[in-house]
Amino acid sequence: MPVLNHCKKVWTNFLSAGGFDMQALAGLKLVSASKGKILCELQVEKQHLNRLGGCHGGLLSTIVDIGGSLAIAAEDMHATGVSTDLNISFVSGAKIGDKLSIDSRCDKIGGTLAYTTVEIRVDDKIVALGRHTKYVRLAHKTNAESEPIQTSE
Repeated sequence: MPVLNHCKKVWTNFLSAGGFDMQALAGLKLVSASKGKILCELQVEKQHLNRLGGCHGGLLSTIVDIGGSLAIAAEDMHATGVSTDLNISFVSGAKIGDKLSIDSRCDKIGGTLAYTTVEIRVDDKIVALGRHTKYVRLAHKTNAESEPIQTSE
């Protein structure tokens, strides 16, 4: 199954659970993917802004969380584990109407932990750099026991 289709199915499963992902990132577009890598886009809208009119740091942190998870999904994982560490550096701002380009990669996936890196840009300007570590031991077990996610092609 092509990597992008697999990641889209995992993302659809995330959204179908409702909750914060659906509220904050319903407009996230998955653009391209290859093994361990995914490129997404998100248009900054009014609900993404902080009180000063810039893109909220909480949104950017959520993007690092989801970007790391989708990079793990791009390693042919159906379950993507739970967060153990997430850090982010806010490099510059983004404003309403900007299109965020989110480049995520899985740097290493082991039996227990997966390490990911997420870069968020607007055009050539780096907005934020993040790292996300996830505990994946139980996710490996879930993946081994689960049926492959079906996609329509």
